[in-house]
Amino acid sequence: MQMLIVEMIEVGKKLGIFGLIDGASGNMSCRVGDFMIITKSGSILDELTPQDFAYVKIGEYQEGISSDWRVHTKIYEKTNYKAVIHCHGVYNVLLSMLTDEIVPKDLEGGLFLKRVRVVEGEFGSEEVADEIAKEIAKRGVVVHKGHGIYSAGNNVEDAFNRACYLEHSCEILYKHDSSHCKG
Repeated sequence: MQMLIVEMIEVGKKLGIFGLIDGASGNMSCRVGDFMIITKSGSILDELTPQDFAYVKIGEYQEGISSDWRVHTKIYEKTNYKAVIHCHGVYNVLLSMLTDEIVPKDLEGGLFLKRVRVVEGEFGSEEVADEIAKEIAKRGVVVHKGHGIYSAGNNVEDAFNRACYLEHSCEILYKHDSSHCKG
């Protein structure tokens, strides 16, 4: 379990370096059998320490854990993924307010993501958690409108890479579409 926490701390730093988080936004977890290691509410992902994590049974709420615990739970209940990251890159949040689906134009985004659905709904609701988990089961990644990426993987690095591909594709789409608006 200590090794997983070390990996999560390293990925948290990378989320900051890559501009995928702001302040105390975002959260992450890893599945360990019927339990998950999840960041606590208010944790700053690029400054994580071992004290920023809680070990909880999947599906059970514990005071102080991430407010997104329900989404992590639903993903683990509906998939075999071992890690989940939620982050707020600028370009994916921006594009999610303009479209219902993100279709990458870059090679890597096209190969690894193909299409990414944008889901809408009230943050923290059972319905949104279900929708996010359904999309994760299909594609491994989804964007919550105006809120950011949820990415899952076989490990935390895999989930991080998927989030990076999506944010990179969103930046390319935004800049490509903006360049066509000039002149």
